[in-house]
Amino acid sequence: MMRISTISRPRMQFTDSHAWIDLNGSVGFVGVSAHRLQGIEKILHVKWCCRKGTIEQGVLVAEVTTSNAVIPVYAPVACRFLGANHQVENNPDLMLQSPHDKGWLFFVSPLKAPGQVKLLSPGDYQKLVQEKSRG
Repeated sequence: MMRISTISRPRMQFTDSHAWIDLNGSVGFVGVSAHRLQGIEKILHVKWCCRKGTIEQGVLVAEVTTSNAVIPVYAPVACRFLGANHQVENNPDLMLQSPHDKGWLFFVSPLKAPGQVKLLSPGDYQKLVQEKSRG
């Protein structure tokens, strides 16, 4: 089993579907949380469902096919798609090795200011994960 890095980016926020976004000025990097990737041994490939133009919050952007599941990745905010992480396209397991850093999937330009979008702080996301695991 690969060692999963849980390094957190300083501006990282989460969705309840286990996506994260790190907003840095007018650009946001999007990936899948380390929690969601726990127990996965291999990522086979990323299938892009929506890879250009304007994307509404909650729209399916990609599906990550793993050795034991398909993980849907939804747009965490209304945004303009700017591009994919070519390192992940060439080496999908980078998502497992560094899910909150080098393993980001795509980057976007949000259409609304960060304060106008309902996302979870790292602490609130941890609470959500703990509640679901007890549930």
